[in-house]
Amino acid sequence: MKNITENKDQIIIVGAGIAGLSLAIQLTEKKIPCIVLEARKSFGGATSGVRISSKGVKILEKMGIDNIGEPTKKIVMYFANSKISFEDKTEPDASPAIIVTRLAVFEKLRERINELDIPVIYDYALENVIEKADSVVAVSSDGQQITGKYLVGSDGVGSKVRRLLNPESKSDKRYAGYLGLGFIFPSSEKIEMSSFNNTDGNIGLGSIGKIDCNDTYKNNFLWMHLHMTEEEAKVITDKEVYEKVTKKSENWIPYLQQIFRDCKTNPKTVLYHQPVYNGSIPNKWYSERLFLIGDAAHPYGPGGQGISLAMLDAEALCELFANGVTEEKKANFQTTRAAMAKSKGESSEERNKPENQIVTEEELLFNYQLMKDFHQKSNGKLEM
Repeated sequence: MKNITENKDQIIIVGAGIAGLSLAIQLTEKKIPCIVLEARKSFGGATSGVRISSKGVKILEKMGIDNIGEPTKKIVMYFANSKISFEDKTEPDASPAIIVTRLAVFEKLRERINELDIPVIYDYALENVIEKADSVVAVSSDGQQITGKYLVGSDGVGSKVRRLLNPESKSDKRYAGYLGLGFIFPSSEKIEMSSFNNTDGNIGLGSIGKIDCNDTYKNNFLWMHLHMTEEEAKVITDKEVYEKVTKKSENWIPYLQQIFRDCKTNPKTVLYHQPVYNGSIPNKWYSERLFLIGDAAHPYGPGGQGISLAMLDAEALCELFANGVTEEKKANFQTTRAAMAKSKGESSEERNKPENQIVTEEELLFNYQLMKDFHQKSNGKLEM
């Protein structure tokens, strides 16, 4: 067995998030050696809920991961007392989209990583990358060097690899203007993915399944954004979040008000909140030996199918490595993946900006009519 720190045939993956672990699993299944470097010392803590598209679920299944989260075959949009229901636009015989906790996805990915005996080095803070004619060297902040054939940055919105690859561009992460938050609470009620639009923000609701492998009951997920300064978002407490949401809920429909009351009184409710960051798509996704995938390549905020896009990035890059790397293939990888990310991410970012929120009944009615017209033109189908 080759020394894992000096293997010129291996792919070095920086970041053990969903994009990085997905790439590692797919590479290993194609007999391509790899190693994962992660800055964190461990995983765990609070978890949030995410939606994974049908295409993302297909990749999970290809990696041997299934039976997580809750399927959602439609999205129901509410505008005051009116609603519009879209069926999920999927490929024939494809599994539906799911709503699932990040923790549940990570558990399954790490389980596969362990089964495949993929090396993961934790507490590895990348400091620099040295590209050579036939290899690349990752250098940590404490001087540890790892050698490989290629290096992939899957290290998130604040990607170090992206900054090294694009030293002249302003591609650092920036605050998106709001706090992302969600309540995960026990419930046997099956709820398709739902979006409640009103004059005081958008509220999402859906069934999410088990929080983790030790959970003994199913849950639902209530999520929203609170617009505030970055300083406020960094220091806000759980108590203050509950107080702000309680105030906002005064304008909600009775059904949502009751759900939130249940969240507040149930001791098993999990509250998750954190400031949301995004960034600009960098000019370069690759060099001779470096590549970017996931949020490192397209640092959009939530709502743009980020996890699904990350897994699709990993699948595309795995195929590139498996079939032979050429300049033409590298350029095509960036062009096609960037176009897909832009189509999903930019509309989400615009929708989430404070200045684009619905604030009047007239705007609410206008948005309802827009979606009603789209529903007719699309035959009631929407890609989730």
